[in-house]
Formats: sequence, C-alpha cells, structure tokens
Amino acid sequence: MHITHCPNCQTAFKVREEHLRAANGWVRCGKCQNVFEAHLYFAHKTDAMDAATFSQAGDAIEGVRPGLFSSEATQKPMNSSVGWFWPFFSILLACAILWQALVWNRHWLVAEEPALRKTLETFCLPLACKVEWPQEPNSVLIENSSFSENPGGGFHLQMRFKNIQRYPVATPWLEVTLTDVQDQVVVRRVFSVQDLDLQDHIVALRDQRVQFSFEVDASLRERIAGYRALIFYP
Repeated sequence: MHITHCPNCQTAFKVREEHLRAANGWVRCGKCQNVFEAHLYFAHKTDAMDAATFSQAGDAIEGVRPGLFSSEATQKPMNSSVGWFWPFFSILLACAILWQALVWNRHWLVAEEPALRKTLETFCLPLACKVEWPQEPNSVLIENSSFSENPGGGFHLQMRFKNIQRYPVATPWLEVTLTDVQDQVVVRRVFSVQDLDLQDHIVALRDQRVQFSFEVDASLRERIAGYRALIFYP
C-alpha cells in the first residue's frame, strides 16, 4: 500500500501494488482526471507524520470516483509539444516525394496531358529544369528513305520519321553518312531539327516527312556510292 498525491490538484489517495503493476505505474486522479506516474508523487512518511498523512488520505478517498485505474491510464500521455511533429513531417515527406515524381516524369506527363505544362514548369523552377517532349529514340523509325544525285549538282535525301508511341515524342536529330563503293565514310553530316525545318515533336502514331538537298565538295562527289542515316537525340 502506498500514498500518492495528484500533482495537479494535490489530492492524496491510497494505491495498491497490484493496481500499479496492472497499469504500469500510471494512475488517474478521481477528482481532476489528471493522469500521472504514481511513484513520482509517493508520500515520504515518518513515524511522526503517519497519523496526519493517513488522516488526509482518508478524507481524500471519499471524493475519489470509481475507475481510478483504467486502460487510458496505461498509456503514457504524449507530450503536446511533440505530438504535432510526426504528422506534419509525414505530410511534408509525402509532398516532397510527389514533387520529385512530378519533376522526374515531367516529359512523359506533358506528353500525356499538354495542359499540365504550365504546372510542371512551375515545379521545375527550384531546379532550373526544362519541360520538353519525351526523347525516345526507340520510338521513332525511319521509313521510306531515298537518296539521289541532283542533275544540277549535290544530293537529295527524303524519308519519313514515324512515331510508334501513343503519345507525342521529341523530333530527333539526323546523322547522314555518305559512303564509297567499299562502304567507307566519305562525308558525315549532322542535321538538327531546325536544319530539317521540322516541328519539335511528332504527334502520337503519326509521321513527319523529311526532305532536303545538300552540296558535297567536287573532289569527293565522284567517290560517293551510298549512304547511311541515323536518328538520335543530342
């Protein structure tokens, strides 16, 4: 048997060891409902004070309501100054993950939904990144290409870039290599999207026609017998 005091209202009452063990040492005041650790407020009795202490305790017991020990008392109360931190931190972490996912997939998202471009550009401001069309070299094919020599000099090349995806992709650059009869490189030239006068993207499941003429130095023209074309992103 022990006597403890409520730190909130100073009410004194008796507590039993079995009750303390059942509630992990926590009790709830029957007068003010304050929850506290009983052993921190045990009365330090001396022989001279025993009578007065127990007399005070006896008076206080009359005001104690049933349910002094309850399941609520078995849980240590959370410090109110810390209780808000973890929910706030979890929300902040979730927002950071969402922002990272949007920035990482920005090219694909704007291809799927062009209306998101302005929003994604705003998310990119802290990183100074750009929102562009997806660059997918395996999604663009060269179709129906032809290469011929112009009667007035130079060469003419025409082909089609085919987008096989169900969303727009960035228009690739073109590398043209002119070869001799032994398939050795004679001339190699790279053409940008601007050089080819094409749009910056190819619509889903559509193609872009490419055709242009270019000159080759007269000393090399007689050696040219074929060509190779390669599309890529810089």
